Amino acid sequence: MDAGEALQEFLRPQRALRNLKREDAVLEQAEVSRVVITPGTENEEEDIAVYRWGNGEQRVLLMHGWAGKAAQFFALISVLLERGFSVVAFDAPAHGNSSGVFASGPAFARAARMVDERHGPFYAVVAHSLGATAATIALAQGLKAQRAVFLAPVAFVEPLLDMFIKLRELPDSLAGALRERFAARYPAGIISVPLLSKAFEIPALILHDPDDGELPFSHGESIAEAWPGATLVPASGAGHWRILRDQSVIERTVAFLV
Repeated sequence: MDAGEALQEFLRPQRALRNLKREDAVLEQAEVSRVVITPGTENEEEDIAVYRWGNGEQRVLLMHGWAGKAAQFFALISVLLERGFSVVAFDAPAHGNSSGVFASGPAFARAARMVDERHGPFYAVVAHSLGATAATIALAQGLKAQRAVFLAPVAFVEPLLDMFIKLRELPDSLAGALRERFAARYPAGIISVPLLSKAFEIPALILHDPDDGELPFSHGESIAEAWPGATLVPASGAGHWRILRDQSVIERTVAFLV
């Protein structure tokens, strides 16, 4: 394996093969459409699955995380609809029902901007994990929103790369070459959430479990420290994935948006 092949492996998400019944149910209620996004550094042209619920004037955009999918927001979607919002979500490239093999935060962000062109403007964006990285990139590149909610957000991608290197037990020479290649393609000025969010003026709510077993709480802290007007709320016991359906997290999210 060389550095190029290692980078491809890092950028290849594992698709969730099985839907929960509640995920299937929420997709059955959606108006489904497709959006084509232009080629980026990871993929050729991609066909993105977009889902829309409700007819409320205030639209909320949902952005899932790495190896996730739009339907994972089923618990939040139902509450948002009850409160009169309309909801739009999409499966990012190489995720869910969208095409593609490789993905990244910038690829997620490109998809978000295309969805915004078709289904925006959005009152708020709610994003999970790497979806929060992508939402930040999209906001920095022109996506408009009046509120942002980040659930267990990724602030820096480099620690995830380090984890990948450790799990794959890559030799030092290959690890160094991989880090160089990644930094050349995705410099901090493009993907660092704290760096990008320093210029943001919209309020943000960040919910993160201090005992998140997959993504350290320090990610949420770093974003809150950099983003003017951001509020960090510890979501104790919510975990990294269960946070998407944690009742207290959903209540705080909706209260922030109302």
